[in-house]
Amino acid sequence: MPNSHDAPAKRQYLSSESRRESILRVADEVLTKEGVARLSIVEVARRAGISRQLIYQHFADLNTLLIEVIRMRCAEVQLSLDISEGARELEIRDLVERQLHRVLTLPNRDRQLMRNLFGDITALPRDLWVTIAEIRQTVVARWTNVIDPLNTPAPLSYAKIGPIIHAILGACDLIIDGSITEDEAVDLLMKVTESFFVLPW
Repeated sequence: MPNSHDAPAKRQYLSSESRRESILRVADEVLTKEGVARLSIVEVARRAGISRQLIYQHFADLNTLLIEVIRMRCAEVQLSLDISEGARELEIRDLVERQLHRVLTLPNRDRQLMRNLFGDITALPRDLWVTIAEIRQTVVARWTNVIDPLNTPAPLSYAKIGPIIHAILGACDLIIDGSITEDEAVDLLMKVTESFFVLPW
Protein backbone atom coordinates (compact mmCIF):
# COMPACT_ATOMS: atom_id res chain seq x y z
CA MET A 1 0.00 0.00 0.00
CA PRO A 2 1.58 3.34 -1.03
CA ASN A 3 2.42 5.85 1.65
CA SER A 4 -0.10 8.67 1.62
CA HIS A 5 2.67 11.15 2.36
CA ASP A 6 4.29 10.35 -0.98
CA ALA A 7 1.20 11.21 -3.00
CA PRO A 8 1.20 14.67 -4.60
CA ALA A 9 -1.02 17.17 -2.87
CA LYS A 10 -4.34 17.75 -4.54
CA ARG A 11 -4.51 21.13 -6.21
CA GLN A 12 -6.58 23.49 -4.14
CA TYR A 13 -9.23 25.30 -6.11
CA LEU A 14 -9.78 28.83 -4.87
CA SER A 15 -11.94 31.72 -5.93
CA SER A 16 -10.17 34.33 -8.02
CA GLU A 17 -9.97 36.70 -5.03
CA SER A 18 -8.66 33.98 -2.70
CA ARG A 19 -6.08 32.87 -5.27
CA ARG A 20 -4.86 36.45 -5.69
CA GLU A 21 -4.56 36.82 -1.91
CA SER A 22 -2.68 33.51 -1.70
CA ILE A 23 -0.19 34.62 -4.38
CA LEU A 24 0.37 37.92 -2.55
CA ARG A 25 1.03 36.09 0.72
CA VAL A 26 3.57 33.76 -0.87
CA ALA A 27 5.30 36.68 -2.61
CA ASP A 28 5.34 38.57 0.69
CA GLU A 29 6.99 35.59 2.39
CA VAL A 30 9.73 35.47 -0.26
CA LEU A 31 10.22 39.24 -0.07
CA THR A 32 10.38 39.25 3.75
CA LYS A 33 12.74 36.30 4.14
CA GLU A 34 14.97 36.67 1.10
CA GLY A 35 14.57 40.19 -0.29
CA VAL A 36 13.72 41.70 -3.65
CA ALA A 37 16.58 39.93 -5.43
CA ARG A 38 15.06 36.47 -4.84
CA LEU A 39 11.51 37.45 -5.76
CA SER A 40 10.53 36.05 -9.14
CA ILE A 41 7.40 34.73 -10.80
CA VAL A 42 9.06 31.30 -11.06
CA GLU A 43 9.89 31.24 -7.32
CA VAL A 44 6.42 32.39 -6.25
CA ALA A 45 4.79 29.82 -8.54
CA ARG A 46 7.04 27.06 -7.16
CA ARG A 47 6.30 27.90 -3.54
CA ALA A 48 2.58 28.35 -4.15
CA GLY A 49 2.38 25.09 -6.07
CA ILE A 50 0.78 26.71 -9.10
CA SER A 51 1.76 27.54 -12.66
CA ARG A 52 3.35 30.80 -13.74
CA GLN A 53 0.43 31.30 -16.11
CA LEU A 54 -1.95 31.35 -13.15
CA ILE A 55 0.08 34.13 -11.54
CA TYR A 56 0.03 36.11 -14.80
CA GLN A 57 -3.77 35.86 -14.79
CA HIS A 58 -3.71 38.02 -11.65
CA PHE A 59 -0.57 40.13 -12.10
CA ALA A 60 0.74 41.52 -15.40
CA ASP A 61 4.40 41.14 -14.42
CA LEU A 62 6.80 40.85 -11.49
CA ASN A 63 6.82 44.58 -10.75
CA THR A 64 3.03 44.66 -10.59
CA LEU A 65 3.13 41.77 -8.12
CA LEU A 66 5.82 43.48 -6.05
CA ILE A 67 3.91 46.76 -5.98
CA GLU A 68 0.76 44.99 -4.80
CA VAL A 69 2.67 43.15 -2.07
CA ILE A 70 4.13 46.44 -0.83
CA ARG A 71 0.71 48.12 -0.91
CA MET A 72 -0.84 45.22 1.01
CA ARG A 73 1.87 45.23 3.67
CA CYS A 74 1.76 49.02 4.06
CA ALA A 75 -2.00 48.92 4.55
CA GLU A 76 -1.56 46.27 7.25
CA VAL A 77 1.16 48.25 9.03
CA GLN A 78 -0.89 51.45 8.88
CA LEU A 79 -3.89 49.58 10.30
CA SER A 80 -1.77 48.30 13.17
CA LEU A 81 -0.69 51.89 13.87
CA ASP A 82 -4.19 53.37 13.68
CA ILE A 83 -4.47 56.04 16.36
CA SER A 84 -8.16 56.83 16.17
CA GLU A 85 -9.05 54.88 19.31
CA GLY A 86 -8.99 57.28 22.26
CA ALA A 87 -7.24 59.96 20.20
CA ARG A 88 -9.68 62.72 21.15
CA GLU A 89 -8.76 62.41 24.82
CA LEU A 90 -5.04 62.75 24.18
CA GLU A 91 -2.89 65.84 23.72
CA ILE A 92 -0.67 66.01 20.64
CA ARG A 93 2.44 65.15 22.67
CA ASP A 94 0.75 62.07 24.15
CA LEU A 95 -0.39 60.98 20.70
CA VAL A 96 3.12 61.28 19.30
CA GLU A 97 4.62 59.39 22.26
CA ARG A 98 2.05 56.62 21.92
CA GLN A 99 2.72 56.32 18.19
CA LEU A 100 6.47 56.20 18.72
CA HIS A 101 6.09 53.37 21.24
CA ARG A 102 3.96 51.46 18.75
CA VAL A 103 6.41 51.94 15.87
CA LEU A 104 9.38 50.89 18.02
CA THR A 105 7.63 47.62 18.88
CA LEU A 106 6.59 46.70 15.34
CA PRO A 107 7.51 43.14 14.33
CA ASN A 108 10.83 42.85 12.54
CA ARG A 109 9.19 42.22 9.15
CA ASP A 110 7.27 45.51 9.46
CA ARG A 111 10.40 47.43 10.44
CA GLN A 112 12.14 45.89 7.43
CA LEU A 113 9.30 47.10 5.22
CA MET A 114 9.81 50.63 6.55
CA ARG A 115 13.53 50.34 5.84
CA ASN A 116 12.78 49.25 2.29
CA LEU A 117 10.35 52.13 1.81
CA PHE A 118 12.53 54.85 3.30
CA GLY A 119 15.94 53.49 2.34
CA ASP A 120 17.88 54.07 -0.85
CA ILE A 121 15.23 54.10 -3.56
CA THR A 122 17.89 53.46 -6.21
CA ALA A 123 18.39 49.96 -4.73
CA LEU A 124 14.90 49.07 -5.97
CA PRO A 125 13.81 48.49 -9.58
CA ARG A 126 13.16 51.80 -11.34
CA ASP A 127 9.60 50.69 -12.19
CA LEU A 128 8.81 50.83 -8.45
CA TRP A 129 10.03 54.36 -7.79
CA VAL A 130 6.76 56.14 -8.52
CA THR A 131 4.79 53.70 -6.36
CA ILE A 132 7.33 53.87 -3.52
CA ALA A 133 7.16 57.68 -3.66
CA GLU A 134 3.35 57.54 -3.44
CA ILE A 135 3.46 55.18 -0.46
CA ARG A 136 6.08 57.37 1.25
CA GLN A 137 3.80 60.37 0.80
CA THR A 138 0.90 58.47 2.38
CA VAL A 139 2.99 57.44 5.40
CA VAL A 140 4.40 60.94 5.78
CA ALA A 141 0.94 62.53 5.51
CA ARG A 142 -0.31 60.31 8.35
CA TRP A 143 2.64 61.22 10.55
CA THR A 144 2.31 64.90 9.73
CA ASN A 145 -1.35 64.72 10.70
CA VAL A 146 -0.37 63.28 14.11
CA ILE A 147 2.42 65.76 14.82
CA ASP A 148 0.92 68.90 13.30
CA PRO A 149 -2.86 68.30 12.97
CA LEU A 150 -3.82 71.98 12.86
CA ASN A 151 -1.85 72.75 9.72
CA THR A 152 -2.19 71.54 6.16
CA PRO A 153 0.84 69.41 5.23
CA ALA A 154 3.31 71.42 3.16
CA PRO A 155 6.43 70.27 1.28
CA LEU A 156 8.55 71.40 4.23
CA SER A 157 6.48 69.21 6.57
CA TYR A 158 7.17 66.21 4.37
CA ALA A 159 10.89 67.03 4.35
CA LYS A 160 10.88 67.15 8.16
CA ILE A 161 9.19 63.78 8.62
CA GLY A 162 11.82 61.90 6.57
CA PRO A 163 14.66 62.44 9.10
CA ILE A 164 12.29 61.56 11.96
CA ILE A 165 11.46 58.22 10.33
CA HIS A 166 15.18 57.52 9.79
CA ALA A 167 15.79 58.39 13.44
CA ILE A 168 13.07 55.92 14.44
CA LEU A 169 14.73 53.15 12.43
CA GLY A 170 18.09 54.00 13.99
CA ALA A 171 16.52 53.90 17.46
CA CYS A 172 15.11 50.45 16.67
CA ASP A 173 18.65 49.23 16.00
CA LEU A 174 19.88 50.72 19.29
CA ILE A 175 17.08 48.97 21.19
CA ILE A 176 17.84 45.65 19.48
CA ASP A 177 21.55 45.80 20.35
CA GLY A 178 20.76 46.83 23.94
CA SER A 179 22.31 50.31 23.77
CA ILE A 180 19.11 52.02 24.92
CA THR A 181 15.70 51.08 26.30
CA GLU A 182 12.42 51.69 24.52
CA ASP A 183 11.60 54.56 26.91
CA GLU A 184 15.00 56.16 26.30
CA ALA A 185 14.43 55.82 22.56
CA VAL A 186 11.05 57.54 22.83
CA ASP A 187 12.59 60.39 24.86
CA LEU A 188 15.31 60.79 22.23
CA LEU A 189 12.81 60.68 19.36
CA MET A 190 10.58 63.23 21.05
CA LYS A 191 13.55 65.61 21.15
CA VAL A 192 14.24 64.94 17.48
CA THR A 193 10.59 65.62 16.65
CA GLU A 194 10.54 68.81 18.71
CA SER A 195 13.63 70.05 16.88
CA PHE A 196 11.65 69.95 13.62
CA PHE A 197 8.17 70.95 14.78
CA VAL A 198 7.45 73.84 17.16
CA LEU A 199 4.10 72.90 18.67
CA PRO A 200 2.10 73.79 21.79
CA TRP A 201 3.19 70.73 23.72
